[in-house]
Amino acid sequence: MKITELSLTNFRNYKKAHFHFSQNTNVFVGKNAKGKTNLIEAIYLLSVSKSFRTRQLSDVVMFNQPFSKIIGHLDISHRPYLVEMVVSKEGKKARINGKEINRSSDFVGIFNVIIFTPDDLMLVKGSPKERRRFIDLELSKIDINYLHDLNDYMHFLKQRNAYLKNENIDDTFLSVLTKQLVEVEQRVILKRMSFISRLSQKARQTYSKIASSNELLTIQYDCFCDLEKIEVDHLMHLYDVNKKRDCRFCMTHIGVHKDDLIVLLDGNQASTFASQGQQRTIVLALKIALLELICEEIGEYPVLLLDDVLSELDTSRQNDLLDLIDDRIQTFITTTSMEGLTHTTIQKAKKFEIK
Repeated sequence: MKITELSLTNFRNYKKAHFHFSQNTNVFVGKNAKGKTNLIEAIYLLSVSKSFRTRQLSDVVMFNQPFSKIIGHLDISHRPYLVEMVVSKEGKKARINGKEINRSSDFVGIFNVIIFTPDDLMLVKGSPKERRRFIDLELSKIDINYLHDLNDYMHFLKQRNAYLKNENIDDTFLSVLTKQLVEVEQRVILKRMSFISRLSQKARQTYSKIASSNELLTIQYDCFCDLEKIEVDHLMHLYDVNKKRDCRFCMTHIGVHKDDLIVLLDGNQASTFASQGQQRTIVLALKIALLELICEEIGEYPVLLLDDVLSELDTSRQNDLLDLIDDRIQTFITTTSMEGLTHTTIQKAKKFEIK
């Protein structure tokens, strides 16, 4: 999976720009605030039709311009794809090979990218919401049915919460709504269990290589229910136990919408006991593990985006990371300077000076 060309019109600080990329490693070099991350953002948008920097997508439109346009030439499973996206204050319009795409979910899984930015440390020390978003996005890339199940779950949850706001609750009807929710929820739990188990195994191996230590990294699924008891009847029982509280506060208090990941290093909570360097290496191990997982599922590696990451790593970790990437994965790296970057992968990379 590669992106061979990128064209930008009125995107952030790019009035008009066109890039031809190497199928291996590409490095964007330039001072801060010159537009390096903007290029990473444009590539990311072609993958999930969302930005990792802002929830207001119209922010990508150049000041005093009516729209922004991104065009990407892709090579996916040795087939050419042309992806176009236009963003304006009215919203976004996207096409893949000339066919209009009306839903963001239809983008997910076609052009896969894995991104690592300094803000990704929130996966370790941030809120459960950050980690749930991580699970849902990455799992959706390899299982489109998971995305459908998750959307159905959120729909049924919204219905149940709306009904709980009624003054007179019919227990039979509430039970029907709950069973709709639980049947989808069971599938979500099973898929999360499998995904997190595989992710933990690969991340543990990767962490050992990058950190060059015997520290044991473990990723666990923190679910609201006992993972050995996820039959529909048992889940229904848990909702029944919580029914009075749900009715009193007019909301659903348990469910996969409150699940979390537990990240442990040698059995201790990484958010509390791991150093900044260890936390950064944990996140990096998670991202590399995702590359391997996605490759196993779809038969080719996604594109890797490293935004201002190398400067945060010592020389040893830089080299270990670049050894793992090698020339197997198309990689985009942003950096303010080439000084000290002596690894063969960097030396062979195609370099773009951003001014």
